[in-house]
Amino acid sequence: MTVGERIKTLSQDWFLTEPLLFAVLCTHAIKRNDNMGCDMRCGKGVIEYNPERLEHFDDNQLALRLKAEVVRIILKHPYQRQPYNPRRDVMRLSSDLTLCDNLEGMDTIGLEPPTIFDIPRDQAFEQYYSLMAGQIIQLEQNADDNGIPIDMNVPNSGQGDGDNLTDDLLAADAGASLWEEDELMSEKVNHEIETAQRCNQWGSLGGDLRALIESTLVSKQNFRAILSQFRASILSTKRHLTRMRPNRRYGFDAMGSQYAYSTRLLVAVDVSGSVPDEDIRKFLAVINRFFKQGIESIEVIEFDSEITTEKPLLLKQAANGIRVIGRGGTNFQPAIDFYYEHEEYDGLVFLTDGYAPTPKLPDDKRHKPLAWILTTQGGNEDNLKPFGPVVRITGL
Repeated sequence: MTVGERIKTLSQDWFLTEPLLFAVLCTHAIKRNDNMGCDMRCGKGVIEYNPERLEHFDDNQLALRLKAEVVRIILKHPYQRQPYNPRRDVMRLSSDLTLCDNLEGMDTIGLEPPTIFDIPRDQAFEQYYSLMAGQIIQLEQNADDNGIPIDMNVPNSGQGDGDNLTDDLLAADAGASLWEEDELMSEKVNHEIETAQRCNQWGSLGGDLRALIESTLVSKQNFRAILSQFRASILSTKRHLTRMRPNRRYGFDAMGSQYAYSTRLLVAVDVSGSVPDEDIRKFLAVINRFFKQGIESIEVIEFDSEITTEKPLLLKQAANGIRVIGRGGTNFQPAIDFYYEHEEYDGLVFLTDGYAPTPKLPDDKRHKPLAWILTTQGGNEDNLKPFGPVVRITGL
């Protein structure tokens, strides 16, 4: 049988044994592509295969290779969770690492990423991308006179046909060339996952992988509604006595009262390079609109691994002058400490991708209101929820 006929037979076997895999596979067309630089890839509603690169696979390997590609779709790596200005080769390698963490036998079908990367395992897809992209950029900066990265001449790990990391990256880039944001396809996949939940039809997908798949169903929240609720929770007033208003009980014989809003809001913006300039500008515009009434002042600090502004900026100054530094490294603790050291602030809103160590609150001080706006799917959302409402967005 040809590779195409074998794939068709394997997919038919899934009808009874792998209901979720079969249902998601049916949302995509399977097409032959003899010219692509990888064995199999997905995206734009198709799963493409290169028969020449797959003909040496036995039936078990071919079934595992097809399963890996469908699980990649279920996790929505090709259709969602795209980083800002992405490198497709790094996205594909990050996706492969995620599959290796959750599926056995990936090393037998060539999906184990290059061992040159020093990356801790059991990370989220986005975290793998961040760590791997940083290491690749560092390697590419160490180039010889011909422009070929010296440190990339390492043994091939099975991703490409060459004998160095450059070939692996080329193969990975080909494997992700069809990837783009597609909310319609994401919703189709979500529908099949929800059906598997209701009927408990997961097939061979293990418990940890099920939990990972179910976590991708969390819908985007209306961050504007969350900000409105947060605003209502931090509003404070100051009472002033005045002769211009009569006292309710004693008329003009006693001074009346006026209440002026006194809330001061602090906004902390992640400028480490993980949040694009355009998202920051839009976010500050939203902050200005939602907190314009009833707020005495809104001030902004910039941070990466530390606070990078000498002093807080007024919102208008920040909107015109804030710039992403892009040095990498994020730490929430300096902004948290600054917020607690300055009692005049009534609330703090973070704009970040969420990937940083979990901060600690001072033990000797009362809890002050916090809100988190995350610009990516994933992030350390569960670790941040105890500190205040968390909203995940993928653009503003």
